[in-house]
Amino acid sequence: MKTKTIKYCLASCAVTNKLHFSIRVLSQMRCLSKTVSVVKCSTGCSVRNYVTENDGSYFFNKMAANRKPSELREIATLVAKLPASAINLGVGYPDVNTFPFNGISFELVTGECIKLSDKELAVALQYLPSLGYNLLLNKLKEIQDYFHGPQDWNTRGILITCGAQEGLSKSVDMFMQHGDPVIVPQPAYAQALDLFRAYEPDFIRISQDANGVVVDEMQNALKTRKLNNQPMPKVMYLNPTGSNPAGNVIADSRKREIYQLACQYNIVILEDDPYYFLNFLEKNPASFLSMDTEGRVIRLDSFSKVMSSGLRLGFATGSASFIRKMELAMQNSSLHPSSLSQIMAYKLLVQWGIEGLKLHFERVKKYYRQKRDHMLRAVEQNLSGLAEWYEPTGGMFLWLKIKGLEDTRHLVTSTCLAKMVIFAPGFAFATDTKKPSPYIRISYSVASTEEIDKGIALLAEAIREELKSIKTQ
Repeated sequence: MKTKTIKYCLASCAVTNKLHFSIRVLSQMRCLSKTVSVVKCSTGCSVRNYVTENDGSYFFNKMAANRKPSELREIATLVAKLPASAINLGVGYPDVNTFPFNGISFELVTGECIKLSDKELAVALQYLPSLGYNLLLNKLKEIQDYFHGPQDWNTRGILITCGAQEGLSKSVDMFMQHGDPVIVPQPAYAQALDLFRAYEPDFIRISQDANGVVVDEMQNALKTRKLNNQPMPKVMYLNPTGSNPAGNVIADSRKREIYQLACQYNIVILEDDPYYFLNFLEKNPASFLSMDTEGRVIRLDSFSKVMSSGLRLGFATGSASFIRKMELAMQNSSLHPSSLSQIMAYKLLVQWGIEGLKLHFERVKKYYRQKRDHMLRAVEQNLSGLAEWYEPTGGMFLWLKIKGLEDTRHLVTSTCLAKMVIFAPGFAFATDTKKPSPYIRISYSVASTEEIDKGIALLAEAIREELKSIKTQ
């Protein structure tokens, strides 16, 4: 008989509540007939009512449940652990001696030069295990331990991905089934919505304000669905820091409430957080990963915003069972992200160390904070009375509501383009892109200060033209 390990917390809570909750969730997981091993979590746990199943099978869709290891990719993982003296007659790798590269080095903006050794060059030019370059994986574990608290790497894992987007794609494809309900912020990252749309989901839209998603609204939505016997979501998607497009950061207090709701209703949190180190707060916000006592968070990080978007490197951190299923999907899709990119990132992280990495993050953060501040001055000067906004607390975007316009579609796709200034229309970040939206997203990342000033002034002109056109209709 298969044994399931069920964790529970007795800190400051009633045992009777725990038992009732345990029975409900176990029944939902359909494992009542299996032997249950109960383990008490640490008394410092901030989350009270929770029960989880180690193998995560309740959350997997049929496709993920049916995934089996690629035998040859599993062998490749074993081969990577063998000494160089091993005689390799088994893998279908090309010989690196036939490649036209004799050496690779790169220069940093500080003038330092990093050169790959012959051994590193051979690794950079060859296939890697699907989880990623082992030395880089170890570095990433150090980074997660430092910024999000010590992790139990016996029960958690990391998968190196082609940007955070691939990690998100693998997660969505692991959990979603046709017509499933899913919790998303409103507005939301457009490419995330596109991933979910393939499953024709029932979107549970949660409004946002300057402090992130509105928890009361989420709580009411879940409670109502439960009372009405509607299908309950297994997944919630959140972009918690410097949200794209809203530019907000979910307050730590709200995160704790959201995590408690996830535990109460047995939901996995997809923490898509590529802008984490571009927050403008006095200290880094607490992550959902740092609160995760149950293994119900998949955290998606990226080097795209802080190292290079062209490297196409990200990494997913989560329950070992979730990461394993994502690895199996990787084995039969892209195999792994670029070996050269992984080696470059590893060499850079070794060169910097944690302190050097922190200094780099601070430089990047300062740069975008200054760009944000300049954008806000230009918006205040040109758009007061024409639009509403709140100050972005992270990321690269300002979310602007145009007064007097029900829909900004024509403003952005016609009037502004005619003036050679580009914005993103609000409808692109909605679950239903056909509905009108009075919002636009302004990016302050790549435009110069002069371009920002000119672009916002042109936007003001365009808004006035749109409003005048409406009045004359």
